[in-house]
Amino acid sequence: MVRTAAASIVAAVVGVVIVFLIADAISGPLLVTPQGADSPEETTIGLAAGFTVVGGLVALGIAAVSQRFLSNPPAAFLGICAVGLILYAILPFTAAEEVSTAIWLNVMHLVAAIPIVGGLARELQTAAN
Repeated sequence: MVRTAAASIVAAVVGVVIVFLIADAISGPLLVTPQGADSPEETTIGLAAGFTVVGGLVALGIAAVSQRFLSNPPAAFLGICAVGLILYAILPFTAAEEVSTAIWLNVMHLVAAIPIVGGLARELQTAAN
């Protein structure tokens, strides 16, 4: 499962970097105001890539726990990830300075989730059979 996670995370980071570069070219800097901050800060490519890696590692942990302790790991994993993605879709709209920034951040979430969640769910399904 670790190999699948590593490959999925690499694919996700590449996808997020591509989307980030497109977003920056089309919309300019992606400005967000973090909770408790007074002024907006620019989202950097390193920050986007770093959060993608962290998200992938969290997904790996959820997949491992699902496989170890749950009777239907693929379904449980997909359910947990779906709830997480829905909740994380709200956050950019609360922090972004512009709607376009929130949309781009959500596109990055989806681009990261597709290879990570898809790869780990496939791995869980293969292990369950």
